[in-house]
Amino acid sequence: MDQLITLRTLPVSALMKKDFKTIKGSSTVAEALQLMKKTGESGIVVEPRNEDDCYGIVTEKDILEKVIDPGEDVHRDPWNTPVFQIMSKPIISVNPNMRIKYALRLMKRTNIRRLTVMDNNKVIGMLSMTDVLHAVEELPVHDAHIAL
Repeated sequence: MDQLITLRTLPVSALMKKDFKTIKGSSTVAEALQLMKKTGESGIVVEPRNEDDCYGIVTEKDILEKVIDPGEDVHRDPWNTPVFQIMSKPIISVNPNMRIKYALRLMKRTNIRRLTVMDNNKVIGMLSMTDVLHAVEELPVHDAHIAL
C-alpha cells in the first residue's frame, strides 16, 4: 500500500509520455487515423494553427462520434475532413509538477482520459489514465496470497 501512496504523490512528469505525437490541424482525419495506427496511440495532440490559436487533441472517440457515426443528418468524409473540424479544443492541461492524484481527479471531474502536460505554454508530455494503470501494474505485489 505504501508504494501506491507514493505513486499517487509522484509528479505528473514521472509518468507522462514524452514521446507523444502531434499533427497539424489541416491534416485529414484519415491521416490522423494512420498515425494512430502506426504509433498505437488513441489520441494525438493537434498543433496550434497560429500564435493566437491553442492546442487541441483528436482522439479515437472524436473520430468515431464526429466522423464515422456523427448522426443521421451529418456526413463527413475522413479523407477530406481536416482534423481541426473535429478535434477537442481547448485541451485540458496540467503543470508537470502536479501530483498524480490531482491529475486523476481532474480527469474524473472533466470526463476525459488524457491530459496534456505543459511548461512555458508548450506541450511537453501526455498523461493518460492508462499510463497510471500501467504504473500500478508495475508495483510489487505486497500480498503473497494474490494470484496472478
